[in-house]
Amino acid sequence: MKKLLIFTLVFAFSAAGFPILAQFSEPDVLEREKPRNLYDEGFRTGFGFNFSLNDFGVGAGGQFRIGLDSYTEAIITLKAAALKDPTEQTYVDYYFGFRTVPEKYKRVLSFPLYVGLKKRLFAEDISDNFRVFSSLSAGPTYAFSYPYFDDANENGFRENNVNIYNYSERVNDIFTGWKQADSHWGFGGEFVVGIDFGEKFSSLSSVQFGYTMNYFSKGIQVLEPCAPDLNRINQQAINPCGLGNVDAVQVGQDDFAPLEKANGPRKYFGSAQISFIFGWMW
Repeated sequence: MKKLLIFTLVFAFSAAGFPILAQFSEPDVLEREKPRNLYDEGFRTGFGFNFSLNDFGVGAGGQFRIGLDSYTEAIITLKAAALKDPTEQTYVDYYFGFRTVPEKYKRVLSFPLYVGLKKRLFAEDISDNFRVFSSLSAGPTYAFSYPYFDDANENGFRENNVNIYNYSERVNDIFTGWKQADSHWGFGGEFVVGIDFGEKFSSLSSVQFGYTMNYFSKGIQVLEPCAPDLNRINQQAINPCGLGNVDAVQVGQDDFAPLEKANGPRKYFGSAQISFIFGWMW
């Protein structure tokens, strides 16, 4: 008790020896620096190489940028990218290394030309070397499809088992069949959220995450339009495929399986996508 009393007296005398200072005015307000931007610093035109990856495979092309104001740019994107049916599955022969996609009928290569706007977001809250943006683009898409395999009998189905069909139709490599290609015109677009990196505005380094889509009103026949019904040997087709003059597939020596409709043309192609852009601004 005696020690507590001594400590209290010492603390009281110590506190009395220091005057209490009151603040009678507010501190000066520091002005926030205006974010740097490409437009005001004279970088109003740019070009970058665009590399993308989505569910359909890889794509490559270029992107042209034009500054409109401090945080807005017009963008023009042209690239080449593969299209495929989302149900496709690739199988690999581990003995010989062959890759094949069951039911695949056509390979498809697309060339979208998108025009849109790019807007910087949170400019006053995020550092200038980490510039968050979003963009929305749309425009025409040209595509051409060409045979995935050598359809020798033109029946819309690949005979792929020698034991059942007496022979097997060969899968084309990616450079074969272009002379039989079909042209398609459609419309597409993409929405992305991305980041422009770096304090040096003369270089362009971006990563984008988003969704890309293409629509073809007449559709593209990606998967085999016909398939034999092996459970109805030597019977008439219930839902005839109607491709060419062939309405059945030979099975064994003297039997035939009716060709039925299998897959229709696909009109819509959509996928999540990640893109990388590297280039210059001037």
